[in-house]
Amino acid sequence: MTTMQELKITREFDAPPSVVWEAITNPDHVAQWFGPEGFETPRETVEIELRVGGRFELDMVRAGAHHPVRYEVAELEPPRLLVLTSPPMPEVGIHHGTVTRIELEDRGAATRMTLSDGPYEEPRHAEAGWHGALAKLEALLATL
Repeated sequence: MTTMQELKITREFDAPPSVVWEAITNPDHVAQWFGPEGFETPRETVEIELRVGGRFELDMVRAGAHHPVRYEVAELEPPRLLVLTSPPMPEVGIHHGTVTRIELEDRGAATRMTLSDGPYEEPRHAEAGWHGALAKLEALLATL
């Protein structure tokens, strides 16, 4: 029997929550940061319906191969909470649905983000991917 694990990442950004919220929910911005290092997210693949039950979908592309990401918005409390659910994707080794929870905490001119994602049988790849994506998000926030 495999033990399922959830990953948790906490990061502080030098931007207020309203700016971080815009960066994680605006399709133009999401296309600039979503995905691990070495992946691109073409703007034309990003579709976000920012409402409970809405879609949060995109394709990550690397070396011409498309890797679709499909979420449904499960909870939404702008600019503080975004919860996304994803169905199982056995074709990429994810045999159980996952929940991605992004919480933003106001730290004055900064924002503390707590991201949890899973459960995964082996969270190492997802964790590396999120760290790469959040590094790109941090670079984007420096320009907004």
